[in-house]
Amino acid sequence: MLFSRLLVFFRKEERTVLESIYTPEELSISPDYTVTFHLNDPGSSDSFVVNITWPKSYPFEIPSVDLDAFCNRHLPQTLKEKIINELNDLAKVNTGEPLTFTLIEHLRENAASYFEEIKLARSVASAQRNSEPTKERSAKGPALTKSQKRRQVNRLDASGNLPRGWNWVDVVKHLRQTGSQEVDNL
Repeated sequence: MLFSRLLVFFRKEERTVLESIYTPEELSISPDYTVTFHLNDPGSSDSFVVNITWPKSYPFEIPSVDLDAFCNRHLPQTLKEKIINELNDLAKVNTGEPLTFTLIEHLRENAASYFEEIKLARSVASAQRNSEPTKERSAKGPALTKSQKRRQVNRLDASGNLPRGWNWVDVVKHLRQTGSQEVDNL
């Protein structure tokens, strides 16, 4: 009973301290003690959100850390795993004391290296994307001009098929071009 009251006291105390240090835009704490920390401005490419969930016996048990927020979709999976592993290692070292501030400060101190990794991964991905279309284009065949594409579309009917007789020979036009030939009567 005394232990559970002590845990509640630790949680309330740490919550108060964190809310006094960080702005509401940077940090929010839900009633179930999930701490959401925004590193840099949300929505920018050089930002991400970390969720730290305190278990029932926190701080004597390490909190769970995740980067699965929708706004973190630009983060490479390897970077997510690296950040989570670093924070878990730091939490194991500091088990038994309030450590959310320590985890957040670790993120802030290493933010430059994280953003550098994001930029590097982004440049590698864009280089791969830029090299792929050249291979696809050669497989597609010759490129058509705008007018050639327009003519192809104009030939199609409402259902997207070529109309009946689109390639039939105009008989009168054909006879004019070839001229008339007299048939010998036998």
